[in-house]
Amino acid sequence: MVASFTMASQAANALWRILTWPVRVSAARRTMSELARMSEYELRDIGLTRSDINDVTALPLDADPSGLLVRRRAWRERTGGRADLAA
Repeated sequence: MVASFTMASQAANALWRILTWPVRVSAARRTMSELARMSEYELRDIGLTRSDINDVTALPLDADPSGLLVRRRAWRERTGGRADLAA
């Protein structure tokens, strides 16, 4: 009984992901488009760089870019925006 419920739940989850894929892609592309239109000043104001935006384009189509961007901004805040070049 439990195994059949688990299989049905997994199947429903897979079906849901398939059906909502176009919505996720559209949302991710809309976010990327908005970020790409920002000036260097606007990006810097929110703690990002043009390089961050370029790197996000390597994510899968339906991936939410905010996770990577949040991690990049947090890293910059921790390190003061400089790479640790200590040998």
